Amino acid sequence: MPEAPTSDPRMALVDVKAELLHHGVNLSPAFSSHYGEPYLAKRRAYGNSDPLEFRQRLLPQELFLLPDRLVCAVTIRLDSPWTLDWSDDEGFVVRRGSGDRCIPVDFPRTPAFYDRALSSGEAVKNVVTLYGGGSLGVFAFGSCRLVDIGKPCGYCSISQNRDLGVDFLDVISEARIEEALSLALEDTACPITQVMVNGGNFPDQDRSFSHYARLARVAARAVKASGRDVEVHLIVYPPRDLGRLAELKGSGVGVAMNYEVCDPDLFRKYCPGKTVYGGQEHIAAALRRAAEELGEGSVYSILVGGLEPLESLERGLFELAADGVTPVVNVFHADPGTPLEQHPVPDASSVRAMGQVLQEVYRRYEFAHPFYLNCGRNSIDTEAWLGLF
Repeated sequence: MPEAPTSDPRMALVDVKAELLHHGVNLSPAFSSHYGEPYLAKRRAYGNSDPLEFRQRLLPQELFLLPDRLVCAVTIRLDSPWTLDWSDDEGFVVRRGSGDRCIPVDFPRTPAFYDRALSSGEAVKNVVTLYGGGSLGVFAFGSCRLVDIGKPCGYCSISQNRDLGVDFLDVISEARIEEALSLALEDTACPITQVMVNGGNFPDQDRSFSHYARLARVAARAVKASGRDVEVHLIVYPPRDLGRLAELKGSGVGVAMNYEVCDPDLFRKYCPGKTVYGGQEHIAAALRRAAEELGEGSVYSILVGGLEPLESLERGLFELAADGVTPVVNVFHADPGTPLEQHPVPDASSVRAMGQVLQEVYRRYEFAHPFYLNCGRNSIDTEAWLGLF
């Protein structure tokens, strides 16, 4: 883990990111009139955090806090004290109130590969989306068994988003993934650091895991053929038969199986479907087995920061680390239409406290790198790994 000097100016930007994760941002008319090509337009492969009336608006997906380009989600909140703005003198900025804090910002550019066509005629962007400015995201199955049985995770907006219509393919085959990623990786102007494969759960846990493992291995093959130094990460629910974890052995794929919430009562409350599918004990056993099979530095697990007290979040982060699992904190955002849309989003001081705990975990266990290295828009793992809290 890198050592950050106590005077590192990026620490002030982390405070701004914590504020933005809590408050979201509003948009000034000047910003809206100037935002457009070549900047990336928000696309919603998985879920939607913005008010529904903004779905058809041209919006940023994430922003970079300058000068150090810390990445942060752009979540529209009309009551936010922070506003994305534009002026001829300053360019794009995010400012608080009347301007007592004003930070220059930048945005990812639309990658050239978005409008390239697959052999089937579909656009690459219908298979692959640029996430966090540096990750190629493939959401390979647009439904989830947990939704079908009426027990989705309380913060999941896959159903609410997909029901309103998206241009992503609902089911993405191995052949399409390999072709789309090959075309995307040819775009050397796009600063890609990782490929991330995920999707909704199948009814059969073993079949679901093996399917996603095959997709991840295909993604790794496309990366290898490209000659680029890009990691492949798979986010997946563990198989019922933990022996299937060996399907990833030797693939070079990092796997994330997410613990979500450490407090057992809150896990059952917020993750009822995952409770039916084996619960925390099964996820914990899978993570330990994966760390044994794949080795430290290849296994990750996300906890959703803001759904439980800091004390239980801290316990979960340290327990994961002790098992050889690199922990991640994604800060909770309340998505419209979900059971938790009225749940309070953690305030900036709580986000900083989570970051300090995660930073201490990384300091003690010396993990080689975080999951979302320089591309986590709702995550605080890069900032913690850099020692910025």
